[in-house]
Amino acid sequence: MNVKVFRLAICVLLSLTVVLLPGCDRVRDIVMTDTGDDSADTPTMLPLKVGVIRHSAYGDFTQGAELAQQQINAAGGVLGRQLEFVVKEETSDTVVQTAMDFAEMGDVVGIIGPLFSSHAVKVGPVATIPVLAGATGKDVTETGDFIFIVGASNALQAELMANFAVDELGAKTAGIIWQNQDVYSGGFVEEFSANFIQLGGSIVAKEVYEPGDTMFDAQLAAIKAATPDVLFIASFPPEVPLIMEQARAMGITAKFIGSDGWDVAPLYAEIADKSLLADSYYCSNFHRTQAAEFVSAFEAVFPGTSAGGVAAGGYDAVRLLAQGIENAKSTDPEAVRDAIANIMDYQGATVISHFKANDNGQKRESNNSAVVVRGEDGTVYPYPN
Repeated sequence: MNVKVFRLAICVLLSLTVVLLPGCDRVRDIVMTDTGDDSADTPTMLPLKVGVIRHSAYGDFTQGAELAQQQINAAGGVLGRQLEFVVKEETSDTVVQTAMDFAEMGDVVGIIGPLFSSHAVKVGPVATIPVLAGATGKDVTETGDFIFIVGASNALQAELMANFAVDELGAKTAGIIWQNQDVYSGGFVEEFSANFIQLGGSIVAKEVYEPGDTMFDAQLAAIKAATPDVLFIASFPPEVPLIMEQARAMGITAKFIGSDGWDVAPLYAEIADKSLLADSYYCSNFHRTQAAEFVSAFEAVFPGTSAGGVAAGGYDAVRLLAQGIENAKSTDPEAVRDAIANIMDYQGATVISHFKANDNGQKRESNNSAVVVRGEDGTVYPYPN
């Protein structure tokens, strides 16, 4: 029989096998390539597809993921296969369908993102493949069996910031402002308030704003009247810079403290008067000095950018997914999920000693180290929590 004809017959048989045995990953993932050389009999491995949920306002998360992809592929890929990204935008209206679409493709081995906790809690219940979210909401991992958070949860961060405010800043009173009906902000406020009060502090003002607000006169007037020692801004750009500027213009002298939502380049780019950051502190999973290798690689690949906590989250999410697949020696969703849950002593852009159990007993929440960062100069306080 002619060799090419024989090879064609084998391809047909393999195709039929895939249809009859859809769970047979090894067969499904191999394509016999006719190179025109009758002596060629080595199969070409298809790439491993990874779904990426990209938020248009925080491109550094996707850039961090892309850096990890480049490094992994240059080193030979995962299980000998290259990583290929399938990217879709992150919006509140489409995020659930996006996650379902990725899972239904059949050849997507995991999902990177979403970034917002309000979106991640929607993805959790429908996820049937591993999801490594950039979100840090304390309730995210309770929503499903396949969703992980790679950063320190906002419950841990809130405890850290309450301790820092009381012990290091000497705060006895706090005002709080946050985005209304936002899972991340609301969870942070709840945990910070409980910890601050337990430490003997008082919450003297609690104000909310709506997404997209640009003026905060009424909220800040109430906060000014309460004269708090610290103003906890549990939010993210573009509102945080505006709140800071307007608070100082109104004569509010409280020290600003915040969450890891601050740890993105736009926060600093949008503050014209950098002196506003002189008395500001926020919590982050990311320590630039400890992550010097990541910082150098990121800023070389993306000139003109600054590596921050959001970029680190995208980078670590891809690295953890890749390590989970390698450890499982499989792309089976449950095997990969369990392998990720059992990763120990991970060191990438951040440091994760292990994944700890959430309230449901599932190991989905990273025990990621966290630090307090001074906004003005990036001084890091590895404050114990």
